[in-house]
Amino acid sequence: MARRSSSDPLRRVALLAVAAGLTAAVAAAGARLAQRRTGKGTGIDVQDTYRCQCGTEYRVSGMDRHRVFWPAGAPESEPVLGDRCPNCDSPLPAGHREPVA
Repeated sequence: MARRSSSDPLRRVALLAVAAGLTAAVAAAGARLAQRRTGKGTGIDVQDTYRCQCGTEYRVSGMDRHRVFWPAGAPESEPVLGDRCPNCDSPLPAGHREPVA
């Protein structure tokens, strides 16, 4: 009769942990792929406009902390480089999406 080593239960636990991790990773990848297919939640290539309280209009791309603002009519190479309106110094939205003006 073969003698069982004391590491067999540890191996089983380790294998179960690896299997659970892989399952979670596959589920997360599937959810992310579904978001990309529907265009929800990616923040990529989203073009909106935002109007500051002072009336300045901005073109906006992205979302949350990856949001970029350009003054209306400005070229792609000239985004706003801060987190405040250059005209009135009001904070530009940095959290979740603000309603489109």
